[in-house]
Amino acid sequence: MKNFKLFTVILLLFLVTGKLHSQPFIYFDKTISDSAFHRFAKICKLDLSTGVVTDFLPEKYDPYILTDPTLTYMLISLRNWPPELYNTSDSSDFYLVEDFFNVGIDEMLYSPTQNTLFFLTEGYRYIERFNIQNHTFLDRVKLGKTVSTNSWMEPPRNAFFSIDKNKIYISVIDSNDVEQVWAYSVSTHQIIEKRNLSELSGHQGGLGYNLCFGRYGIGLIEAYTPYTPNRNLYFNIYTFENNIANTLITNIGECEAYFNGNGEFIVIGSELDYNNIDSVNYLNGTFRIYNSSTGQLVRTITLPPKGRIYTFDNYPNDIYYVLNLETQPEVYNITKLELHKLSPAVALTSPFGSRQEFSFNVTVYGGLFTDSSVAYFNGQAKPTSKLNDTTVSFTLSNTDIASTGNYPVWIANYGSNSDTLNFSVTYSLPDSLTPTFQCLRRNPDKSYTAYFGYNNNNTSSVFISTGANNRFSPSPEYRGQPNIFLPGNHQNVFSVNFNGDNLSWYLTGQSITVNKNSTPCP
Repeated sequence: MKNFKLFTVILLLFLVTGKLHSQPFIYFDKTISDSAFHRFAKICKLDLSTGVVTDFLPEKYDPYILTDPTLTYMLISLRNWPPELYNTSDSSDFYLVEDFFNVGIDEMLYSPTQNTLFFLTEGYRYIERFNIQNHTFLDRVKLGKTVSTNSWMEPPRNAFFSIDKNKIYISVIDSNDVEQVWAYSVSTHQIIEKRNLSELSGHQGGLGYNLCFGRYGIGLIEAYTPYTPNRNLYFNIYTFENNIANTLITNIGECEAYFNGNGEFIVIGSELDYNNIDSVNYLNGTFRIYNSSTGQLVRTITLPPKGRIYTFDNYPNDIYYVLNLETQPEVYNITKLELHKLSPAVALTSPFGSRQEFSFNVTVYGGLFTDSSVAYFNGQAKPTSKLNDTTVSFTLSNTDIASTGNYPVWIANYGSNSDTLNFSVTYSLPDSLTPTFQCLRRNPDKSYTAYFGYNNNNTSSVFISTGANNRFSPSPEYRGQPNIFLPGNHQNVFSVNFNGDNLSWYLTGQSITVNKNSTPCP
């Protein structure tokens, strides 16, 4: 728990600083002209918050785009020309990287504290350190043999920082063809640790292993069996900072996998393999989302095939599936927080205000909630508790519902927001809510117990504080009656012991009175 809290604090701080420099953009090349001898394309960007596509750079010769996971820097590789390195916040700020002429660039990571870019090159066989201010390469460390990558994801994530950004974890195949993860020290620029993926994956005896996705000290390890038309693949979230492995999740058939946030959910995208139908394999549009702790399948999504996955460090909650970027972009946020229902969704208040302070809980039903989920009411964060991955609750006070109106409620997770539902505060309900009486029981001590319920004809649950709209007479006003009223007819909800004299329950302008002569219980 201590390590999780540390990760959350660091991640939230990173989100705050990262958003100052970056928005959720997808950068892509759009072909202008194409022939057998050349292809010219301009560089465009899609703003995922608005859906607007704008031009970023003019015509380039057969460009290939690579960004770091924070979207701070972009490297554009060009045919027969050295790559160009751009600051994404200023398209005029670029540098011609002549050292990388005819060098394969697989992945890059950005360290703002050191003002340094780290490049993985030549099939992940080298890691190279580049000082941005001086435009100089400082050293080159040899790794292992060429490793496979997560084919349909941008940017690549076979290498990633530790939580404190002092290390980089890298997927490596060593000289003995053993799949490993190596830890590269950012301060000493040396490999300081090597570990076999087979020992970390949770599945022994696999044909091979990959570190297929990672972010801030957390890696997604894949193990796969020998190829058959229905071979198994096994996925496990591994936290390198404290050596903790989550539940092993099995998928039958070819696929790619990713995680969001702090690794709470694994997304497995099914892949149509080239052995089955087309000459090229691709994501077939079916995604399954699993709770990484329990292994439970929590959602299945079916979308059009042949899209690509985009993930961003500044927006770690969101995994985007995107199609048709060059023509008419289709964007799907696979892990967007769901919001289905509030209970209660209505509060009845008095024009005269409350005579006392009180608080109550609102339950939010949706999906993909985590320990970092925070409820917002009318733009203000509220104390929030996660009950499970489909339910959270938050607390409101009498001051929150002092004035009538519709108040927006949404859930935020790692800086990303769900859709919005409205919480209504009103002086009167659209449909009736009436108190009901079931029966009276005489007790041996000559006291009486009355059993009450209610009939709520509104479609939503309603909160009514103890007071003018929900009280007993004679006092005390509160005698165990509910404050939250669910839709429908509910009997024997609570009981009241009294002396047999007239006892009245006043609820939403209606009342019911009982005494010792009321209908006895069977």
